[in-house]
Amino acid sequence: MSLLPETREALARYDAWLARTVKSPEAMKARARRIERKTRAVGRRIRNMLLGAFAVVLAAVVYGGFIGPLGFGGVMLTILAAFVVMAVLTSWPRERSPTLEALPEVPLKALPAQVEDWLEGHRALLPAPVTAEIDRIMTRLDLITPQLAKLDAGHPMADDARRLIGDHLPRLVKSYAEVPATHRATPEATRHLKEGLKVVAAEIDRINGSIARESLTALEVEGRFLENRYQPEKPGKP
Repeated sequence: MSLLPETREALARYDAWLARTVKSPEAMKARARRIERKTRAVGRRIRNMLLGAFAVVLAAVVYGGFIGPLGFGGVMLTILAAFVVMAVLTSWPRERSPTLEALPEVPLKALPAQVEDWLEGHRALLPAPVTAEIDRIMTRLDLITPQLAKLDAGHPMADDARRLIGDHLPRLVKSYAEVPATHRATPEATRHLKEGLKVVAAEIDRINGSIARESLTALEVEGRFLENRYQPEKPGKP
């Protein structure tokens, strides 16, 4: 028995809602990473507030000890200045939402986290069938972060990773978001986006694997050097 068009449409809306509401393990881990980054940012602000207030009090103590007594007015002014400095530092350093235009200027080691935040900000524009692909890419971005932190800026893989993660991936998502709403939800548009995301995920894996192989090669060379240097006549060695 075939379903009525209205029933199929309702089921499709329910599937889309379910895909957005029920988070995958990858999505939950990505959310935990974002919360951790925000927590660290709040910690830096609190530290800056305390250091700023301490600097004001220290300056007042030095003034009172070497120049002249503060008096009641000076004490009140010091307290007021400390509160003003703390109020100013509550919003410094300012956390800015990543933009497509600013991503090319982000340091390579911080780029995956910035792109992850950017993708999360555009998740609502993406169709439910690609949610799993986005979550998998976010996991890959987290895995490649330590590798990119070790790369020299002039390394060929650094350029490849920057173009892929900071340019091609967000532009793919942006291109989909710019498709008119009447055509954005079509199977054709969804298929193009999903295939593009799979290509990006495979390329991230390739770059990550290449960097890992270089590290293993360097380890092997170092091991052979030590062996030849300190055990040149190892038993059983030809």
